[in-house]
Amino acid sequence: MELPITVPGPDLSVSATTYVAFRQCPASAVARLQGIYGPESRASFKGTLAHRVFARHLEEGPIDASDVADVCRQEIGKGLNAKLNSVGLKPPELRLVIQEVGALYERFRTFSAVGFRSSEVYVDVDAGTGVTLRGRIDAVFESDDGGTRLIDWKTGQLGDADDQLAFYALAWTARTGDVPSLIEALSVQTGERTAQVPSERTVRRTAEDVGGLVDTVRTLFAAQELGERRAGPWCRWCPILSDCLEGSAATDLYDRG
Repeated sequence: MELPITVPGPDLSVSATTYVAFRQCPASAVARLQGIYGPESRASFKGTLAHRVFARHLEEGPIDASDVADVCRQEIGKGLNAKLNSVGLKPPELRLVIQEVGALYERFRTFSAVGFRSSEVYVDVDAGTGVTLRGRIDAVFESDDGGTRLIDWKTGQLGDADDQLAFYALAWTARTGDVPSLIEALSVQTGERTAQVPSERTVRRTAEDVGGLVDTVRTLFAAQELGERRAGPWCRWCPILSDCLEGSAATDLYDRG
């Protein structure tokens, strides 16, 4: 699947995170595409660890409550030590994170695994004109109609997941040639759920939006500009927060409640 792109420029890798960031604040997305990232956080580390435990459950079967802490430490050792070091958690703090992941897992294990196909599916698709679509789909299930159901697990509040789900529908269609029957975001913490039923029309619309992102970013790159800044709850994790008056004001406001 080729995107409707009109502006030539450098190769770009567009992920779900980049797409969502661009829809929220173009300057933040441009910074990410320039290799400027925000610091690792406790919440992101906990979320990544929880996702590893969820995937292990789906791939290997339920984990006994007495073994969850050991499984967490195994998963950290297999690929999360660098992230752990970046966050700088001390042993007592890490034990608390593992306890919180255990509580999330107790909720997760109540979910049905009927129709499960695969977990943590990485998408890396050449979309033409120097653009690659990238992402990781948390879980793939067979849908009730025999098609494909994609799920994105959330370990915190559900939030607004519409743009993220739309991007995954596009990436999956570009990877497989088939539009998924259903795509969902589900908060393991709260039980909240939101879903989309993609169609060829909605996938094309998202492709147009991603094409617009690429055109805008390449234009900004050529002009050596970051683009429009938009303040919101997302500013807390922005890689350019320290240099953004709008974002700093927004985070101060949210911190005050």
